[in-house]
Amino acid sequence: MRSMRITLSKGVVMGAAALLGVTVLAGCSSSSDTSSDTSSDESTSSETTSDESMDGGNQMLPPVIVEPGQTEANATVGDFIDIVVEEIVGTTIATDKPEILKISQAYDDGSALFNPGAEALAPGTAIITVTTPDNTSYDITVTVTE
Repeated sequence: MRSMRITLSKGVVMGAAALLGVTVLAGCSSSSDTSSDTSSDESTSSETTSDESMDGGNQMLPPVIVEPGQTEANATVGDFIDIVVEEIVGTTIATDKPEILKISQAYDDGSALFNPGAEALAPGTAIITVTTPDNTSYDITVTVTE
């Protein structure tokens, strides 16, 4: 009787282990299916409108990059504008309409150099004047839309 109980217990344990293995494999399988669904959801979610992202979507949008020699740029309210300059240290920027663009100067924090830039605050057109270390300057016209 005792050997029968041990055999029965071993059978139950092995059956449970097999069931657990199948469950784990099924879980892995559905996990990979979920990730492919997530990929399609991610591509859909990247197509959200600016209204949707402002309603609590925590999407970080890339900055608007202004390359050297570029004299015009377009941005949307909330966008950040990164002005790429040849000499970061000593370059300054200014705007004629601080109610449209909030500027930030180039700086060196000791571990990295940061280009000058601006945040688009309101719709309109503003001019950013970039002054290089040798006191030459140029303008960038930025049009901000909602």
